Amino acid sequence: MKNLRYLIGVAAVALLAGCGSGDDDPALVAASDTTVPVTATTANAVVDTPFTFQGGVAELGTTADTSVAFTDTGTAPAFSINSGGMTATGTTNFGSCIFVVANSSFPAGHRLATGATVTVNPCNIRLGTQGAPADSIARQRAAVFILGGAASTGSTVTVMINSGGLVTINGVPTGSVTLVPVSGGSS
Repeated sequence: MKNLRYLIGVAAVALLAGCGSGDDDPALVAASDTTVPVTATTANAVVDTPFTFQGGVAELGTTADTSVAFTDTGTAPAFSINSGGMTATGTTNFGSCIFVVANSSFPAGHRLATGATVTVNPCNIRLGTQGAPADSIARQRAAVFILGGAASTGSTVTVMINSGGLVTINGVPTGSVTLVPVSGGSS
């Protein structure tokens, strides 16, 4: 009987704890998608995430499907660009995306030839955060890489939004988003 009273007491405490403080504060969600400039920090957050641009990226001089990925972390993260069976690798500087090509199979004279430096602006990542709950729980979201006038197809990254609107990508703080209250829960 003593164990039964103990279990009933534990269940009652758990039930009351689940009811919260009685506050009727509505849940907060992101008001919109989040666009963050690509910096060393942002690039490091999406290292090894391939972004595919269907039909190429004019600013890179590609017209076939083009894949761009940051392949190493650091203040000048390494990159790999693949298009039409050719590859360019090197390091990235920022202020926009400044690709410094160290090795390339693109022909001499191409924008991505060995020794070239290609600057692309704008250089942003747009995260599908609209309606995402600001509850500090990591969730899979679409990320679109924007290079100049081209936008990649969506790649999946882990995004978390805290109650202050801070947005992290794969655990790295990268920006913020405006939050709005939603009654009846969150999406």
